Amino acid sequence: MRTNIYILIVLLLVGKISFSQSDTTYFNRLSKSLDPMFAPFYHGVASGDALHDRVIIWTRVTSLNQLIDSIAVEWYIGTDTLCNNVVNQGIAYTSENKDFTVKIDVTGLMPNTYYYYYFKFDEHNSVIGRTKTTSIESCENLRLILISGSNYNSGFYNAYNSMTIRNDIDAIVHLGDYIYEYETNHYGEHPDRFLEPNNEIITLADYRMRYSHYKLDPDLRYAHQQYVWYVIWDDHEVANNSWKNGAENHDENTEGNYSTRKNAAKQAFFEWIPIRENGNTHSIKRTINFGNLANMILIDTRHEDRDDPEGLAVNDPNKTMLGAAQYTWFTNQLLSAQYQDSVIWKLIGNQVMFAPLKVFGNVVNKDQWDGYNYERQRIMDYIYGMNIKNTVMLTGDIHTSWANDVPNSTLGSYGANGQGSAFVEYVTPSVTSPSTNGFLAGLGASALYPMNTHMKWIDLEHRGYVLLDITPQRVQGDWYFVDNIESLQYTDFFAKGYYVNNNESYLKENTTPSLRIPPYQAFAPMYPKQNNSTFAGNEAKLVLLGVYPNPFISELKIQYFQNTTSELKIDIFNIYGKKVFTKQYPYKTVDLGYINIPLDYLSKGEYLIVISSNNTTIKKKVIKL
Repeated sequence: MRTNIYILIVLLLVGKISFSQSDTTYFNRLSKSLDPMFAPFYHGVASGDALHDRVIIWTRVTSLNQLIDSIAVEWYIGTDTLCNNVVNQGIAYTSENKDFTVKIDVTGLMPNTYYYYYFKFDEHNSVIGRTKTTSIESCENLRLILISGSNYNSGFYNAYNSMTIRNDIDAIVHLGDYIYEYETNHYGEHPDRFLEPNNEIITLADYRMRYSHYKLDPDLRYAHQQYVWYVIWDDHEVANNSWKNGAENHDENTEGNYSTRKNAAKQAFFEWIPIRENGNTHSIKRTINFGNLANMILIDTRHEDRDDPEGLAVNDPNKTMLGAAQYTWFTNQLLSAQYQDSVIWKLIGNQVMFAPLKVFGNVVNKDQWDGYNYERQRIMDYIYGMNIKNTVMLTGDIHTSWANDVPNSTLGSYGANGQGSAFVEYVTPSVTSPSTNGFLAGLGASALYPMNTHMKWIDLEHRGYVLLDITPQRVQGDWYFVDNIESLQYTDFFAKGYYVNNNESYLKENTTPSLRIPPYQAFAPMYPKQNNSTFAGNEAKLVLLGVYPNPFISELKIQYFQNTTSELKIDIFNIYGKKVFTKQYPYKTVDLGYINIPLDYLSKGEYLIVISSNNTTIKKKVIKL
């Protein structure tokens, strides 16, 4: 969703607790160095989709020997911070077909238990990650952080840094727009937050490289290391304002077949995100059970079966956000949670705002549920008709903060005390993605309240996250903001808190944030488990992070890192040892970088790339189709 919508609203109408953080939190957050102690697991580790007896653990291997086709990676999971008390272990294999990512579904775990895990390749260990399984029966408290809109090019991930410091939560729920598809400076212009590749991403190689670039960010990497994540996609994991057969930001005349692009984006997402595989469907809909306290139902309102938002009228019964199959699955999950599982709270992880947003009675944004009013009403009437209690909508997309009651006209007119509200909705702000600033933000929010009385609080300016604190008695959402994303120096603060009581369906304000009493579980160590051997100093002066695509048709993109200021030389040889390409690139400062090499003139076949810098040489086999 583009935030100029709020400027449009203003034009139509014209009309605490805090603490500071510095850039020395756990290591130099601005450092672009791929410290050799992290090799070959430069992208860190991550865990996701924890259930009561299993969890996904993830890493990516950047081998010094790029001639290896298949890599065997050991993994270990234990109960202590140094992972000495190992309770499960194994060997996984990865290759270029998976972009050398590793994803293990570790089973046989105990419920409601913290675990620590790490990976080993070629006698070198990754950092140790921390994860946590869910409860299976009794659960008195659950704390989730809700985040969305983490556009790398817009600024620093201070919100990620803030949430890793607090250590009083159980899991992170990312509600979409984990990456953005735009070219550098199209949607944010921070000078220290350039993108790789520099162009808009369209192909599988592009999406893989963009994930690789994002996941080298130290704040994102550390947040994944310390918490288990539950992730769904929204539009920008493919293209802006997308639906099942197209997107606002896709032109088939210049960018090719949309289905090909969407499938490539989905493949890269499932490679680089710690999400459980669902056969070959690349489906993100799933249900997470947190004992008798809550079920979290994660749905896909974007890519599975959504109709064009600009197509049929908003009240057309044939226009769908979910599609028939997903609607049936979704309502069955709600019904089962209420009557079969007997859980108290039904949390719905959803991409776009559910509550209506109107200006002078007119729909503002048909990309939200406002554009699919018939299906939205059908969902609310189902929840009412089946007497499903304690529904809570969790939403991202819009880059801003909203505490909403969701009115259902079937229940009568909405009243100031919550009469006529079907359930409540917490909308999280963005981590970095653009919002509305200053005067316009305040004016826009003030103007919206009289026309949308079910919206209890609106903030159109700040970035941050929502901390959702869940007990059997109530759910409270606390908005925490960071005061800036332009530098690493920031202050975070509690902004607002709203709660809904058990068996009620409307929000009330709480002027104090929810709390979890210490002690907290120990963080995983920030540095890798001690290795059995060490890298020689010169082996980290040049790191080849990826050669995309491979096989290739006309062009290669090389993602690399130089640890010294030096020239870079690239030679390409055919199978007979003849040099078919050579070029020296000018001196470059210590940095991440990428190089595009047009090779459409080469014949089909196998080639050897030799990349040299400062007495370091890396070789890589590639195939031209």
